[in-house]
Amino acid sequence: MREWHSKYNSFNSDKGLTYYNHYKQIMAWMDGNNHLPPPIEVNLDPMAHCNLSCSFCIVQRYLKHNREEIGDMTRLPTDYMYRLVDFLHEWGVKGLCISGGGEPTLHGGVWGLPRYANSKGMKVSIFTNATTLDDPKVEDLLWCQWIALSVDAGTRETYKKVKGKDWFDKITHNIKILANTRSRKHYNANLCYKFLIVPENMGEIHRACKLAKELGVQDFHARPADLERKDMGCSPNLDTELITEEFEKCHEEETEDFHVYTVTHKFDENFHVKHDFTRCLATPIMLPILTDGNGYLCPDKKMEAKFRLGSAYPDPKSILDWWGSDKHRELVKSVNIDNCSRCTWCRYNKQIEDVVIKDNMCVSFP
Repeated sequence: MREWHSKYNSFNSDKGLTYYNHYKQIMAWMDGNNHLPPPIEVNLDPMAHCNLSCSFCIVQRYLKHNREEIGDMTRLPTDYMYRLVDFLHEWGVKGLCISGGGEPTLHGGVWGLPRYANSKGMKVSIFTNATTLDDPKVEDLLWCQWIALSVDAGTRETYKKVKGKDWFDKITHNIKILANTRSRKHYNANLCYKFLIVPENMGEIHRACKLAKELGVQDFHARPADLERKDMGCSPNLDTELITEEFEKCHEEETEDFHVYTVTHKFDENFHVKHDFTRCLATPIMLPILTDGNGYLCPDKKMEAKFRLGSAYPDPKSILDWWGSDKHRELVKSVNIDNCSRCTWCRYNKQIEDVVIKDNMCVSFP
């Protein structure tokens, strides 16, 4: 199934091969032979609140206010986030993704963060549902390398069904304004219309793609939602034939300035979860820091107390007390992939096994 036109893109997990030296350092650390390098990226959740109610949201534990697991702190102080950026820059972290325990732009301190991190030489990205992009400070987000716009619909009716609010006209207007500002002021941020596929919206993928193109974004990204998570309340079955047809129509919309990514390589041919690796080894390439001020093992295990690495608050330097510790190593070793649903790092785990451990690509021979 076609996923993209050019393989040199951000959504191609083969980019993990560029982390080869990082992989080698992780494996040496796993064997107890060196220190663990800093993560390539930190994924930051500024606050545990959202103004929508998407049933497929990965952070439902936040939104249901499960304080037993994630504690009482639901909002990171603004000054802390800036001090965190200072530390990450000094530590050698390359990327900062402002994600969400909900909608990050509802936190007023987020707006200036991309510009600040950018001034430190870091690459920045943000996930947003686009509901607040009518804020006068929205231009600050255009300092990001990319902005993921979570829409998940192509019509007003479906948007209301999957997002819980009748705000489709509002968010499409906001996206168009953002795209016009980007163009008029010559920013380089890539705007990406995101479409998570669930049974309620799978028949309008192409319609959403055409709308994304009309709004002036650079990328359209569609992939199946992980419907096999234990906290999901809907059927995991999708119409693969219908979705394939929709995907092909989307690819016909591609131009030099508008790119389509129909990403399925982390699923099997029926869009069910697949694990074609044996061990979880890639998690140290990224560190999630949540609104409770703690770091966690991986983005798929956010909010699960048993995967908590340690506190990053109030002093960001406290990360160094537990990053790469014996406890961290044992936690990586303890992961049972049979208890995992879709794995964000599945391809990276396979690359470590096949390329670093087994050297199947004979990397010493160009």
